[in-house]
Amino acid sequence: MVSAFFEQVKTCPVCEKKFTVTRVRSSACYVMKRESDFNTIYRDVNPVHYTVWVCPHCQYAAPDKNFSDELRPAELERLKKGLALLRTNEPDFSGERTPAVALRSFELAIRTAQIRQAGPGFKASLYLRAAWICRELGKEEQEKEMLKEALNHYKESFEKEVNLASRLSDVRLMYIIGELNRRLGYLDEAIQWFSRAVMNKDIKHEPELERMLRDQWDLAREERKKADSVPLKEQSKDSQFGDNLAEKPEEPSQPLASATPKPRHRNKVKMFASIYTDQVEWLKEMSNFCYNKTQVLLGKEAVLRAVLDAIIEANIQIEGSDTEEGLKEQILSVIKK
Repeated sequence: MVSAFFEQVKTCPVCEKKFTVTRVRSSACYVMKRESDFNTIYRDVNPVHYTVWVCPHCQYAAPDKNFSDELRPAELERLKKGLALLRTNEPDFSGERTPAVALRSFELAIRTAQIRQAGPGFKASLYLRAAWICRELGKEEQEKEMLKEALNHYKESFEKEVNLASRLSDVRLMYIIGELNRRLGYLDEAIQWFSRAVMNKDIKHEPELERMLRDQWDLAREERKKADSVPLKEQSKDSQFGDNLAEKPEEPSQPLASATPKPRHRNKVKMFASIYTDQVEWLKEMSNFCYNKTQVLLGKEAVLRAVLDAIIEANIQIEGSDTEEGLKEQILSVIKK
């Protein structure tokens, strides 16, 4: 009996060393069904698990179709420095992969794409596929985070990327943005994006997509009606992830004037800031520490956001300062009390 797998030798475009990758024969892939966010369920072998190749020497990771893409000198320099700085202990990616190992390969591909400063459409596709594997593993919270990242990057791709060769068509982008909004419980946004896609003239060129679009559009509207008819205290149960509808707030433990409500849905913005090398090192160490404890990738940006949120929610009262060092000392004095 012919094996479902075969091996090939590849050369890493970053460190230029050779390594072996495991590939799946197309004849071994049996499709059972396709989900509304383009995830395909396979009977035996899932080829998505083997999509990302990881160099064991420098940890450069990228999808098979893009792995050997020519890198610009600036990209190559960033990757050599960044991958060396962020190197971690990783599993063996050759041979058959478990879903957990497959998920880790996508996390490394996301890390590589961030260092490389790849386009939002490229990163969105990685986050979406990582979400599919989280779903396979039953990791709902991590799936939700991956879907949120995919949604934000797809929206950025729709707004900024003009090269259709590097992203989905407009109508497919509008569909997937609508569907991710629906899955995350942002029903009003989902309905708006589905409406835009239905009205797009190019939808007639993709009849299967049009069918899916109209089905999900109807579903989103039904879910919205259901949400409107459910008592407030029960609404949080209706969302797939339980965060799309208003919930009865808990009694505050301190006066309302000093409470800082946390937004339900927060948009990220790109902010280019200069920080010190020891701060980058601390963020890296904290990210690695969290991964070693949980086996879930928490990037440096997420660590930094968590620290900022903690300070904001602590409602620290300071006098203000005209120097960075002075402000730091004031914050420390409050924390140490």
